[in-house]
Amino acid sequence: MISDRWPETGATVVRFGLRWLLWVSLLIVVPLGGMGVAGVFVVLWQGDASGWPLLLGLAGLSTLRPVWSWRRRVTALDSQGFWVMEGKRAVLIPWDSLAGVGIHWARYGRTHVYTVELCPRGEIDRDHPLLWEFVRDAAPLREGLPRLRYRFDVRHFFRVYEEALRRWAPRELWFGRVEQPSSYLGAPDRAGHKQRTRDAAARVTPGP
Repeated sequence: MISDRWPETGATVVRFGLRWLLWVSLLIVVPLGGMGVAGVFVVLWQGDASGWPLLLGLAGLSTLRPVWSWRRRVTALDSQGFWVMEGKRAVLIPWDSLAGVGIHWARYGRTHVYTVELCPRGEIDRDHPLLWEFVRDAAPLREGLPRLRYRFDVRHFFRVYEEALRRWAPRELWFGRVEQPSSYLGAPDRAGHKQRTRDAAARVTPGP
């Protein structure tokens, strides 16, 4: 549920969306966008109609678009649990609702990917307005953990989350940092989410 409460004073606050926006901009959008600008000058000054630099520029902008929508997303960790906030909306995932907490990681060539894993004790709302994009269906790490869990991709800034989890998460929940195969990351169930929300809206819409 969307909460009317907010994190405690002294909570560890991480501007999740802005950090992702910064990294994507520096690593992808700026280089590709620069090529796009260079392509425009080539067309204007030399009359070269080659379109590949412009396509690269558009590719950079298309990569930025989904991350731009995350720019207001903030996470926080305190003694109550793990918070996800966006604007004036906030939701709390309480520590006592979880069966396990940790960080998964995998090797992708020379780079590594890290994700925060929050494994609930019971069922979760996979279509929650703030959390559905973080829900993943994956094999449990150990017996007693569920398939459905919350997964936050923190590949560029995982250390701040690891330190915060070690500080705030109950010790009995913490399963540490565990290596996974490179195929583990997964993606949000966008098609399923759209279908389920349409079905839910149809069930509550009053008849004529």
